[in-house]
Amino acid sequence: MSSEQTYQPLLVEQQRNSNELRPEYGAVQPHPVTETNLAPVVQHGGSIEAFFHIVCITAGTGILQLPYALKVGGWAGVLYIILAAVIAAYSGDILIKCLYCKQGVRLKSYPEVAEAAFGRHGRIIVRLLKDFNLLGVVGVYIVLAGINIDSLLAGTAGGQLGVQFWSAVSAFLVWIVIVFAREVHDVVLLSVFGTLTTVAMVVIIIWLGISDREYAQSRPPTQLVNIGMAPVSLASICFSFGGNLNWPDIEASMKSPKMWSRTLSLATAFVAFIYLSVAGIGYGVYGDLVKSPILLSLPSGMAVVVADAMITAHVLLASPVLLTAVFIEAENDMSIGVAASGSFRAQLYCKLLRSLLMGVVAFFAVFVSDFSKVIPILGAVAASLVVFVIPVACYIRLFKTQRAFSVWEYAWYALIVCVGLVCLVIGTSQAISDLYK
Repeated sequence: MSSEQTYQPLLVEQQRNSNELRPEYGAVQPHPVTETNLAPVVQHGGSIEAFFHIVCITAGTGILQLPYALKVGGWAGVLYIILAAVIAAYSGDILIKCLYCKQGVRLKSYPEVAEAAFGRHGRIIVRLLKDFNLLGVVGVYIVLAGINIDSLLAGTAGGQLGVQFWSAVSAFLVWIVIVFAREVHDVVLLSVFGTLTTVAMVVIIIWLGISDREYAQSRPPTQLVNIGMAPVSLASICFSFGGNLNWPDIEASMKSPKMWSRTLSLATAFVAFIYLSVAGIGYGVYGDLVKSPILLSLPSGMAVVVADAMITAHVLLASPVLLTAVFIEAENDMSIGVAASGSFRAQLYCKLLRSLLMGVVAFFAVFVSDFSKVIPILGAVAASLVVFVIPVACYIRLFKTQRAFSVWEYAWYALIVCVGLVCLVIGTSQAISDLYK
């Protein structure tokens, strides 16, 4: 068996009849996992495709608040960005390793990893955190798109239609895509264009910041480090590296899953580079006068309008990519996933399921006034746990009998968990504070 084939999920008959199978990362099975895990995964995406998926999902609207995060924590925030990138790449890597904890079989999802590690309750908790977080993020994106479109069309007939109307239009556009895009591979063009819109926005921000004549002669003051506000700065930066809820589906779609670690590292490094560029230029130019989002500090004009349009395009392009992780798992649970896509009834049920879930998200986004303020509270809890804490806990639980962890490894894991808990406390308290403003 080649090194590439060791990543391939095997059929039930292969797993039952072979005594020579070796797992990729070791085998520990403290709790039983159902045989639905043994279904094959459709793999036809390359590393470049996975790269664009990762960048599109990770480098979202959080990039606009990074200069302000440096204002809060000082230039030490540069180190926080690097630390957050390293932690995000590492936690994403060990999460995928956990998918191969069962001998000869690849688990299909993050919740199944939690079940293998902590039983049924672990699966339920992670499933709820995952689905709520992704559906909530998409709902917030829909609201943001509606607000941005309404702002861009101000002074025109379209501007008279209101935020609710444009939020509903945004939801409809996302629904069209998710109804016809069955797999991660089907939305690759959205990830490519989503990444390009992010890069275009970054270029505009950097260019406007450097060429801002008002601040060209006398730069506002900056600070090296603000110890008291360091946790707040670190938490806001770490939330900009979330995304690992989608990693199992992206890795499953790759033709060569053995390239996952390298692809994830390169994509995360690229995201960190653009984060450092925006944060450094924004804080370096505007110093302690910088605002969040950074667009409020930039000189007004067509370039800012274009950047705003790029943000709107990005959130609309990223939404279907985020939703694939929710829909794929729900369809597999109902036995109407890709493996059953040849059945007309299965295809119909998939479209109905996706339409129903999208309808619920759209309803709350369009008609619940405080939706975009309530979601970040629970999102802070979900993101901090599923990105930082739970992958480490699952990895140690699943592999502690297969290998000996060194003191330095446990210290590293403790640091990751501490960062996650800081994000949990700071993110939740800040979201609650924003709710009552």
